[in-house]
Amino acid sequence: MIFSRSLALVTALSLASPVNSQVCGILPESTTGFTGEPDWQAIIEIAFPPWAKPANGCPRLNEVGGELLEGYKEFPIAEEGKFNPCYYTKAFAGLDPLLGGYPSPIDTHYPYEFAAPFMRQPGDGSTHHCPLDSPTSTPIQSCPQVKHGCDNGAKDCVKFSDDHGYGHFPPFVVLAAVKNAYNECAVDSDVCEWFDYDTNGCNIPKSTLDKLVYKSFGVNNTIQFQPPVIIDGLPSNTFYRQEYINQDNVCAENCRGPHYCSLDVATEDVWGDFCPYVHTGEKAGMYRHPHIALAAFELWIANLCMPEKCSSTWLDSPNGKNYGASKTSTSITWCEMENNEDLMSQPAVPYQWPNSGTEKSIFPGLELYEDMAVKPAAGSYVMEYVALKSVTSGATSGVAIGLATSGIMMVSTVLSFIW
Repeated sequence: MIFSRSLALVTALSLASPVNSQVCGILPESTTGFTGEPDWQAIIEIAFPPWAKPANGCPRLNEVGGELLEGYKEFPIAEEGKFNPCYYTKAFAGLDPLLGGYPSPIDTHYPYEFAAPFMRQPGDGSTHHCPLDSPTSTPIQSCPQVKHGCDNGAKDCVKFSDDHGYGHFPPFVVLAAVKNAYNECAVDSDVCEWFDYDTNGCNIPKSTLDKLVYKSFGVNNTIQFQPPVIIDGLPSNTFYRQEYINQDNVCAENCRGPHYCSLDVATEDVWGDFCPYVHTGEKAGMYRHPHIALAAFELWIANLCMPEKCSSTWLDSPNGKNYGASKTSTSITWCEMENNEDLMSQPAVPYQWPNSGTEKSIFPGLELYEDMAVKPAAGSYVMEYVALKSVTSGATSGVAIGLATSGIMMVSTVLSFIW
């Protein structure tokens, strides 16, 4: 059982080396995965303890966009201060855990997110920077991300620039880099020296993460990595099992990364993030974001090094301070869904954004802004792309991409220890 592994891990931690001594070498291994594969689920459940799971396991559908299977129709009951064990959608990221979501990358202070600001535009708070005047029909995935591709056109590669450093790249890269360094006891042979509590609390500072990432994946001023999957029967250099991409080939070419889209939605070319995570088979509800694993791992190490300052649970640590208020949440404005009352619903076809936000809809629309033009969600946001005018031609729209003067908007709300 996962709970048993988590409990055993907590016990192991209580017997670990004292504060500021060498703490490497006790990273738990998965009992069902490859040799040396960390038990990320157990580590996540220490930082983000789950609600009780239904007796038969998480609810699941008979197929993508299908019906609930008999025997798997019971949903977990929300518990204060804990998190959803049956997770199907990122719609509630940044909101009260009682609603079923987990913190967003902005909330966990992921330094390579480079998010768009919350200014009522399509893709608000995401890594896609749609101009403020974008039509509501804009495919969010068509808007640029803040990153510089490599000269050879390699997909899984970013290069350094004077504007934004390496820009955005996925959290599973950083997770793998920190894991590698932890296992090797890198950086002066003391992982406790990674932290600077006065400036970054229980998070590892970006300056340290930069070094760790480059050590594992740096090549001639670029970061080159593999996707977090099994390649030729072996785990890639960023393998992360909890993505559960296209389990049992149930969505084939219609999957968008870990998002299980139906054929109709894929044909409509809706942003994949609006599709649910794995919701068929035995892995239904078990997807966990790699930025959540990274946040849990950072806190796990911080708790070893500074137990009196860094609680083992994220909500009780400085990292989770002031989390979950809807008015300042980092929740992305959602689209209209086929069924606005169903957690596993597919996006509506034809595509409609924003979500209607009616009383019956469980998905967040623009109502989270109330009467505000800008949501005061604490964090760093890049302004240069959203400030550009959109380029519209017929039914399609996009943005004229060019490097303007770099601009970072610091939202007035203060994040303790971070901003």
